[in-house]
Amino acid sequence: MTTRDHIDSGMTDATIASVLRARAESWRYSTAMENAAAVVANGGSLSPESRMALGYYQDGKKAAAASGRDVSGPADSTGGDRIAAAYKNLGGNA
Repeated sequence: MTTRDHIDSGMTDATIASVLRARAESWRYSTAMENAAAVVANGGSLSPESRMALGYYQDGKKAAAASGRDVSGPADSTGGDRIAAAYKNLGGNA
């Protein structure tokens, strides 16, 4: 992990795992954030507030993907089977 992930490098492994688990569990697909990411990818600029929100959204998305969730779209991000699979994947990381 790096400070780019908004994680303090002085945290214990257990604390980092807890932070990532919380991010993965709370992440929800957002069309607005996906559109903002596309603007940035195409060289556009965002307000400071939008950039900060996008950074946290992307960190949550990365944690959700790492925990086994399908983060490709709105229907896929909240399905019961996928959430159950994410919890199963996180169980071994405590």
